[in-house]
Amino acid sequence: MRFSLLVNAAAESAAALTALHTAQALHNPSSDHQLYCLFLYRDAVHLANRHAWTGDAEQASAAQQWQQWIASQSVEAMVCVGAAQRRGVVDSNAATTLAEGFSLAGLGQWADALINSDRVIPVSYTHLTL
Repeated sequence: MRFSLLVNAAAESAAALTALHTAQALHNPSSDHQLYCLFLYRDAVHLANRHAWTGDAEQASAAQQWQQWIASQSVEAMVCVGAAQRRGVVDSNAATTLAEGFSLAGLGQWADALINSDRVIPVSYTHLTL
């Protein structure tokens, strides 16, 4: 079964790590599941910023954990170009701002994933207001 993962969660949210663990589970070669598309949208584009804060091994940020996993796996991580530009993650030279393994993509690639996936898993976070 082919899955596409739409990550909307901000880098500092717990949902960003939930999305990472979901992606890792779907990318397991011994599973019947296939991670067809990994698409970072909205605030999740900050996970692909090579200049994101990095901590030590015990305090690694979500962005650092995402970047290490993407670099070590054969996973294509697509970053929405419009969302990245609006948030200042990329400029005219995306190669200097995106971490290894991440590439810019448009919503057309996401539409393709919607058509060719059996299931889509959105991972977001919500703000609670009191």
